[in-house]
Amino acid sequence: MKEVLEKRRRILGLEHPDTITAMSNLASTLRDQGKLDEAAAMMKEVLEKRRRILGLEHPDTISAMNNLASTLGDQGKLDEAAAMMKEVLEKRRRILGLEHPDTISAMNNLASTLRDQGKLDEAAAMMKEVLEKMRRILGMH
Repeated sequence: MKEVLEKRRRILGLEHPDTITAMSNLASTLRDQGKLDEAAAMMKEVLEKRRRILGLEHPDTISAMNNLASTLGDQGKLDEAAAMMKEVLEKRRRILGLEHPDTISAMNNLASTLRDQGKLDEAAAMMKEVLEKMRRILGMH
């Protein structure tokens, strides 16, 4: 993965979408390996580049924000993670609609973080809403 990223940086440049995608993929791999600090730093860079190049409301920018928020949660930075997940949820609700699968996923992610923060009543209410939407929209029984 690092080799792919280095080649894309050299050939395509630091700001090319394919280079940023390679950076995002490497960051996810680092996260999976438990290298959370390195992953978070790279995810922050991906988010900054996507915000600047694609804009604040581009789907790839919102996905980068979601990935960083999840990694922050894994690092135990629950307040920062929850704030970012709330922003992801707000954007997805506004852009995609209340019942889009990505919006429901964002709601589920936030509910899990609220649970981890010990905000059990708020988490349970949100998880119940997620389950109801999934059953209704996705046909889960």
